[in-house]
Amino acid sequence: MNWDTAYALQARSDLEAREHLATSRRLPECHELHYVQMACEKLCKAYLARRGSTPETLRKSHAYISKILPVIVQQTLSREAGRFSKNTWIVSAIGNLARQIELLAPSVDDAGSVPANCEYPWVSPNGEITVPAQYSFGLTLLHEKAGMALLKVLRSTIDELLSSDETND
Repeated sequence: MNWDTAYALQARSDLEAREHLATSRRLPECHELHYVQMACEKLCKAYLARRGSTPETLRKSHAYISKILPVIVQQTLSREAGRFSKNTWIVSAIGNLARQIELLAPSVDDAGSVPANCEYPWVSPNGEITVPAQYSFGLTLLHEKAGMALLKVLRSTIDELLSSDETND
């Protein structure tokens, strides 16, 4: 198995976990967002691995989403031009959403200026300890048009990566 396939398979699993969690409104939003963040990160790493990045390079960072995800979205939408040709705003909206998703990882905090993350408690600017499960991240975009388009692109790209890998075997 190649690294691109391994990352794509795990991205698919993370996205499926997110979809399962999204059906339960009793869970805090940090759990759904955590799986979205992880799926996006692994999809970006699958994309980069397919283009020759080494596993060592890919393991060193979690900050791939804001740069790579818009490229993936643009390429996917250009292949599916009929569905999105009149909605060029989607690429821009997903680009903004990609940065918000990237900041959900605890290691990507903009040099300490954005401590909120989906995994670990943090100290807020007022000195209070904040727990992700009790925090509102305000990423309602996932349930709006751009967010839904992003989730479709994630599924489509993961499926494409995996199906092209099967045809190359």
